[in-house]
Amino acid sequence: MGTTFVNIDGRGFWMSDSVLELWLRLLALHLEDTVESGTVATKIRDQWLLASRGYFNGSVPAGLDEAISTSEGAALVRAAIHSLLQALAEAPSHLGKDVFNLMGFSGSFMRDIETQRLVEVGRAFLDLLDGKITAGPSDSSFMPGSVVAEPGTAADRPRD
Repeated sequence: MGTTFVNIDGRGFWMSDSVLELWLRLLALHLEDTVESGTVATKIRDQWLLASRGYFNGSVPAGLDEAISTSEGAALVRAAIHSLLQALAEAPSHLGKDVFNLMGFSGSFMRDIETQRLVEVGRAFLDLLDGKITAGPSDSSFMPGSVVAEPGTAADRPRD
């Protein structure tokens, strides 16, 4: 299982690659749509779709620094996170692996994932954007989306 340090200017948190890839894929789908190519939104979406493919074991390139480097990009990222969190608030408690396996990942999801894990990731992303997370790469005490809520389930990797 790979992990990636998600950060802005060197402060951030570690995440399971598979959870990060799933988050980025869903987040890309919640970016404001545009009909023009080459826009800030298109560049962010393209980066997140590439990063979420499953090719970057241990170094998933979320590209947050670049995505929020302009006020437009920062607003788009925040809006996408809020949009996805709203959708997750209305979602069932578990999201089905069979649907994820249709979304173009390089591996297969072997089990459903608890919606709450993705909500935790969304809150962590917002906290990172707000400067509330100040940990560096040597601190792995907080890994959003890693804990499975149900007792007796495998905790750390939703897909192989």
